Amino acid sequence: MMNCETRFSLHHHLFFTACLPLLFLASSCTYFKKQSDENPVARVYDQYLYAEELRSVIPSGASKEDSMQLAATYINNWIKQHLLVRKAELNLPEEKKDVQKQLDDYRNSLILFLYQEELVKQRLDTTVRQTEIETYYEANKQNFALKENIVRAVYVKLDKQNKAVNKIRKWLNDADADSKNKLNEYCSTQALQFSLDEYKWFKPEELAKETGIAQNRIEQMARNTTVYELEENDGYFIVKILEYQLKDDISPLSFEQNTIRNIILNKRKLQLIEQLEKDVMNEGATKKNFEIYTPKKN
Repeated sequence: MMNCETRFSLHHHLFFTACLPLLFLASSCTYFKKQSDENPVARVYDQYLYAEELRSVIPSGASKEDSMQLAATYINNWIKQHLLVRKAELNLPEEKKDVQKQLDDYRNSLILFLYQEELVKQRLDTTVRQTEIETYYEANKQNFALKENIVRAVYVKLDKQNKAVNKIRKWLNDADADSKNKLNEYCSTQALQFSLDEYKWFKPEELAKETGIAQNRIEQMARNTTVYELEENDGYFIVKILEYQLKDDISPLSFEQNTIRNIILNKRKLQLIEQLEKDVMNEGATKKNFEIYTPKKN
C-alpha cells in the first residue's frame, strides 16, 4: 500500500524528471546568441559561449589546473549539446519542434509547485501528538506487517582486555534506576561502543552493521530473550535481547513511530494544498474572475 508520503515524494520526482528536458529545449533556442563585444571562447553555428559564462561555473579558489580542466569539460559539453540540438532540429518534423505549450505547462507547474512548497513551509503544523500516532496505528495495524524479523536489544562493546565484564553483566540484568545510571556513566567513558535505549528496535542487518556481529549470529540470538556474550572482530560484546518480532507479525508501534509521523505530516500537506485549491476557486467565483461559457445551440 502506497502511503501519503510516498505519493507526495513520487509525484514531485516524476514531475521534475519529466520536465527537465523541456528546460534544456527552452534554453537551447537562444543559448548564448552573439550579443557581446567580448571575445567568445567557443562557437557552434551562430551560437557563442563567452568567458563570462565560463567563469560562472568555475568555483572561486580553484587551482589553475582544476580551472583549466573544468573549463575544458564545460566547453566540450556545451559544444556537444548544441551540435545534438542542431541535429535534432534539422531532422525533426516541424510539428514536433513546437514545444511552446509544453514549456508553458512546465512553467505553470513549476510556479504552482514552488508556491505550494512555500505555503506548506509557512502554514504546516509540524507538531504531531503521541495520541495521534497511536490512533493512526490502531486504525491501520493491518498495514504494518513486518517484512523481516526485528529485535529490541541493548548492547555494550568493550575492549577484549576490559576487566569490568562482571559489573556490566550485573548492571544490564538489574532493572533498577541505580544500575542503569551506573551503566550509562561507565559506558560513556569506557565502552568502545554501546546502545542502551531499551525502546530501540533493530533490523538484523542494521544491528550487524552497527556492531560488527555477523548477521546470521544476530538472527540466531534474536529468537531468545536472554543475555549473550561473545567475541567478534575487535571487541567483546554483551548483548541483551529484550524482545523480538518475526516477519509477517504486526510491527510494534515503537518501530513505526517515525513512519507514522511522516504519514500524518504528508496528509496535512495534501489537505493544505486541497484547501488552497478550494479557496482559490471560491475567491475566483466570488470576484467573477472566471466564467464557463455554455456552447451556443445551432
